[in-house]
Amino acid sequence: MNFKKLQAMQAKLDEAILAEKAQMTEEERFNKTLVALSVEIAEVANCAEHFKFWKDNKGKVDSERFGENHFFANNELVFTDYIEEKTGIQYEFEQAHRLTLVEECSDALHFILSLANQIEYEIKDIDWEVLSETKEKNLMYINRDLFYLFTSFDRGQSSSVNYNNIQMLLLGLLGYFESLGITEQELEQAYYDKNKINYERLENGY
Repeated sequence: MNFKKLQAMQAKLDEAILAEKAQMTEEERFNKTLVALSVEIAEVANCAEHFKFWKDNKGKVDSERFGENHFFANNELVFTDYIEEKTGIQYEFEQAHRLTLVEECSDALHFILSLANQIEYEIKDIDWEVLSETKEKNLMYINRDLFYLFTSFDRGQSSSVNYNNIQMLLLGLLGYFESLGITEQELEQAYYDKNKINYERLENGY
């Protein structure tokens, strides 16, 4: 992944957002970004549903992005597939779910990039071969490890955060995505796509 480009894009987006929103201190911004990241990680898990032992058919689809396509057969309503509202492209459930999951992962990536920028940490290339080793671990443990890493932030005070904190959280996050089957290419492209949407939202007073 081109982290130099991604961090530059995130810095520009954050600058545009901050220019439109109420002023806040660096500590407030850092803390809110940290909470936002933790929420996004939870949303990734909720989309994948890997923790739902009570459910056989796991995986969610973004109902705002995809509409369900139904038709009648023998006077019964039958579900067929999903249609992406913006493009009109039809997808089977597995495809629509994967696109939803990748987008959720890209949302989390936005916030970890923002945290790195806030402490002026330049992310270097990540060895995805090393990340692939996390596939052997249980998804539940990986998710719990991520939230454990948040305790290393000393109550979210940006002045106490060092590069190692961010690097460990980033590696944990990317390892989690890798374990969910998300590729480096998918994640990077999803970031670019969602970045455009974030600017559109900003222009429309989101």
